[in-house]
Amino acid sequence: MKRLTLPLSLILISGCSISQSPDIPTATLPKKSGLTESEALLLNDKWWENFHDRQLNLFVQEALDQNSDLKIATLQAMRSREFLSIKKSEQLPRIDAYGSASKAKNYMASFDQSFTYDQFELGAMASYEIDLWGKLQNTKMAAFEDMMRESYIKESIKQRIIADSIIAYFGVKTNTNLYHISKERYLNEKTFYDYMQNQYNAGLIRQSDLLQEESLVQMFYDEMVKQKNVLNTYKTAVSILLGKEPKNVYQNTNDTKDFRYSSSSLPVPSNLPSDILQRRADIQAAQAKVKSSAFLVSVAKSAFFPSISLSGSLGYVSGDLNRLVTSNTSTHSIGGDILSPILDFGKIQANIKVTKIDQKIALLEYQDTVRKAFGEVKDSLHTYASSKQRMYSQEKRHRAISQKKRIIEKQYKEGFATHLEFLVSRKEESEVAMSKEKIKFETLKSVVELYVSLGGGFMADTKK
Repeated sequence: MKRLTLPLSLILISGCSISQSPDIPTATLPKKSGLTESEALLLNDKWWENFHDRQLNLFVQEALDQNSDLKIATLQAMRSREFLSIKKSEQLPRIDAYGSASKAKNYMASFDQSFTYDQFELGAMASYEIDLWGKLQNTKMAAFEDMMRESYIKESIKQRIIADSIIAYFGVKTNTNLYHISKERYLNEKTFYDYMQNQYNAGLIRQSDLLQEESLVQMFYDEMVKQKNVLNTYKTAVSILLGKEPKNVYQNTNDTKDFRYSSSSLPVPSNLPSDILQRRADIQAAQAKVKSSAFLVSVAKSAFFPSISLSGSLGYVSGDLNRLVTSNTSTHSIGGDILSPILDFGKIQANIKVTKIDQKIALLEYQDTVRKAFGEVKDSLHTYASSKQRMYSQEKRHRAISQKKRIIEKQYKEGFATHLEFLVSRKEESEVAMSKEKIKFETLKSVVELYVSLGGGFMADTKK
């Protein structure tokens, strides 16, 4: 049995590897950041269930099941996982079986004769690359970080789909409500206009009063048509989002009786979480890209050093197939190969520069992602706070305008208010009612965006 002896210098450095630090910048969190215990409970995996709407839960799940972008992201994550398995296997010995059968005929001129013989081979061959410089290990780690990055990207896409589906769901309900308000206003005004028409025909009112009523009823008609168009646009968006008609997901879209929430009933966190770096999937994806780029720099540097591989085979060789597997026909071999670059005209050095540039780009992208994340959280908190104040103010304004309208209507019937005052009060009440519903929807959208900016229910596993 032959023994392969490696040079002492190679044995001494066999445990060494080229390692490149990812140099991930440390982000300083704002003071007094963090969530209360009750607020932390709001950021669960299914945070949209905080709205306590069973139809919304069904709608979101349907959107997640049907979305093509999420399906593609899932396949990309699966692909990167399989690629990692390939890189792991490259660190292990490879064993192959081989076999052959041949018939050969040789002619010997000195004897003026030809010889025909058979040869059969059967055996196994093993090969293994010694990872002296950590090339295979760093390649595997880069593949691992790429796999994690794909999973984080998938999570980011999922959170966006959830947010879009929630906004679409309440968008349909809000615009259904707006359409009903505008339709009811139009029908009421149309009835009153018919009454004024009879009054004019009887000579009891002026023509200018009738024309004002006609202008108002046409204004309400225009608003009704416009709201109908907006509602149809939202329903089309929902159809595209789900790949089916909205009525197949929830039947009572037109029923807005359950669509009631006040400025104080929306369950949202009010602070920036201290673990925001782990709660944002986009930050984790950017960080994984930085780590992967660092490992790829190490892989590129290892190309300067020789690669050493061992190989061996064990099998049988015989001219008689019936006597192939016997001790007399056994054969074996063992050996080693070394491959080292001598002249590549700067290819390796250029590859190292490329990977270092990629690493710098990844670092800049990470810093930019962190800055944007903190900015989004800050803006979302401010937008929700201001939207809630606007909604509260608009609700008070609507109550005041509605009361004013009732008073002027009574005064008009009793002859103490002019027709113009009565007309203006109806127009103003309608505009405020529509504005109130729109601000409620804007407030709800700010809630959704706040959940997304805080990472939703995502939380990175720091123990991996």
